[in-house]
Amino acid sequence: MKRYAIIVAGGKGTRMQGTLPKQFLEVSGKPVLMHTLEKFHRPGLEIILVLHPDFHAYWQEQCNAFSFNVPYTLVAGGNSRAQSVINGLDCIQNPSLIAVHDAVRPFIKTAFLERLFTEAEEMGSAIPVLPVKETMRHLGPEGSRTVNRDEYRLVQTPQVFKSEILKEAFLNPDFAAFTDEASLVEATGKFPLHLTAGEEQNIKLTVPADLHLAAYYLSGGPEL
Repeated sequence: MKRYAIIVAGGKGTRMQGTLPKQFLEVSGKPVLMHTLEKFHRPGLEIILVLHPDFHAYWQEQCNAFSFNVPYTLVAGGNSRAQSVINGLDCIQNPSLIAVHDAVRPFIKTAFLERLFTEAEEMGSAIPVLPVKETMRHLGPEGSRTVNRDEYRLVQTPQVFKSEILKEAFLNPDFAAFTDEASLVEATGKFPLHLTAGEEQNIKLTVPADLHLAAYYLSGGPEL
């Protein structure tokens, strides 16, 4: 079955406290986004990069400066993450498998990605999750209380789906209210989600301190 990866880089990265979106910040010699695209560059996988239109020209300048030649289809990002994914979906025909991935998760491994595609082809979806290690508290109007962390999971990307499942989920007129594709698919009430083991190293770069860890991982240092 044909495989696609929609790399979502439509945001402006305000939490990184810089003038550039975090996908353009340089780590280990090149922008984070280049590291991510290289991880998805493999035979049989077509990359669709969804990028905020304000940064298309800047991104082309960066590609020229770094002699970056990983092939991909460039698509304009929308006003929300969900709209950006829809714009990427417009390039994809059924039947296929689609991985939706955050541009600022540049540490994905080949074997991990292959496993997600394989499981999604069998189960309809593959959602990588991690157990919660810290004690959790629920905040409510009457204060806070401890909750059982064993009942919760942290969700990662890439989230992989059969194309017909993901496209049907995006028919929901309230798609912009959902923070990830798994939640949107779940809302259809028709397609059970297949949760699978995520990877600790597959972190999302969100705050400035994450860049130090990114440099360590991308330099080839052993996993912590």
